[in-house]
Amino acid sequence: MSGFMSSTTAMKIFEAQAKKPDPEKLREHAFSPAPGPDGKRVGWVGLTDPLDLDFSFGMDFGRFLAFSLRIDERKPSSATIKIRLAEALKEEAAANGGKVSGKRKKELKEAITSTVTSKADFIPSLTDCIWDLEAQRLYVSTASEGVLAILLELFHKTFGITPTPLLPKADMAAVFDRAFRENIPVDGSAEVSANGCSVTLATPEQQEDKAHVVVVNNQGAVATALQEGLRITKMALLAVDGEQELAFSLADDLTVSGLKLPKGEKGDDAVATFLLKADACACVANAVECMGN
Repeated sequence: MSGFMSSTTAMKIFEAQAKKPDPEKLREHAFSPAPGPDGKRVGWVGLTDPLDLDFSFGMDFGRFLAFSLRIDERKPSSATIKIRLAEALKEEAAANGGKVSGKRKKELKEAITSTVTSKADFIPSLTDCIWDLEAQRLYVSTASEGVLAILLELFHKTFGITPTPLLPKADMAAVFDRAFRENIPVDGSAEVSANGCSVTLATPEQQEDKAHVVVVNNQGAVATALQEGLRITKMALLAVDGEQELAFSLADDLTVSGLKLPKGEKGDDAVATFLLKADACACVANAVECMGN
């Protein structure tokens, strides 16, 4: 399972004001087995544990608040829907001289999908959150727009704050071009550089159409592509701060993917491991924000 306590995760960064938030408010919006109007079961749980409704792992770690969003959703079998629809269409055709209108096909599909969905098991998913109170940022372990919409709405209900996504102010193609050629210093002693030559390239026209070309471990090919007017839209990077090295990929909308988090030392407890990983997230978020500015 991916997330902030795993070895690799995605990360979306938000700006989130922190004026002495009350972590106990998480309990008011803890996960409930009662489905909402959309049929989903949604609520906060302890970090990485879908059964931790008491937040026994802890919520308040000084600089950081940590918790997870649990979303349970019924996910019907597409194969079941397909075969039941085929059976229903066969019966309809037999009763109507071999013809079934497009409107009737749509009605049957919607009815069958609704029936199958209502009987399907709930499938749980977890999304981790780290609220960095010092940096006034929220780190979320997903880039899914659907999950983020649910998470941000519940976050506002819980804390009265609406986090805003960290977006680039700079021309990220130019920033990536520079990172491909040289190390980029960020705050303090840290710097960011290309991690190999794994990049996603696109022409301006392709960028609008979301059509991309990936070039891996070929410096000459990347250099030639840049000379021919292609733009880097995603890039593998390495953030170095002292002895800490953190590998990740960054898209031009500042979405982080493939962030490789450090492992705790043998014998470390869960809290020590969490703080190590949270500090790594904060380090990468700081580098991303500097690059985006």
